[in-house]
Amino acid sequence: MLRHTQLWLSSIAVAALMASAGAQTYTYTVTGPFSLPGAGTSGPLSVYPIVFNVPDSGLIARVAITLGGLSHTYFDDIDALLVGPSGTAVQFLSDAGGSSDPNGDYTFDDVNGTAPLPDSSTTNLPPGVYKSSVYPANTADPFPAPAPGAPYAFSLTAFSNQQMQGIWSLYIVDDAGGDIGSMAFARLEIELVPEPASMVALGAGLAGLLGLRRRKK
Repeated sequence: MLRHTQLWLSSIAVAALMASAGAQTYTYTVTGPFSLPGAGTSGPLSVYPIVFNVPDSGLIARVAITLGGLSHTYFDDIDALLVGPSGTAVQFLSDAGGSSDPNGDYTFDDVNGTAPLPDSSTTNLPPGVYKSSVYPANTADPFPAPAPGAPYAFSLTAFSNQQMQGIWSLYIVDDAGGDIGSMAFARLEIELVPEPASMVALGAGLAGLLGLRRRKK
């Protein structure tokens, strides 16, 4: 009976360790409202850049960025650039969506997104999770200072294995006249690489469980 109890408790411990070994995810939100552009019908967002001050530390496994409550009368006008604490700059949105009108929360995630926004569309594109959407492909657009100049990366996976702690800057520009929009909030989501200590503990728990099973035989 004791061995059965030990085996059951060890199984629970391993399950708990497996849960704790999963990657941690942090989110940081800056709320508006923001005007796009800040004045007139072309130019930077009314807050430029939007700044995320990330106090937490850890190595990055995945980055996602959400343009929340995004509304505009011409999707193609919107360009967006995310700059991390190390200086890595990723242009994740440019000249996508054609004449469609965004309306809702648009998340860009090159791990969980199923596809980029299309280059052009005459029907409105639903809110959701998309991969980075830059047209023409891998072509840098100019962003006014204080944004860094090109070269840029074009996938948010460029942040992988970098340190998350520090200042993140989101630059959003309306690059053509004639249309305007707004945004309610911006959200930065960072998933961390699982900590090695958790993996070591998981391995030890599995080894203990296997040992108990062998003794039971």
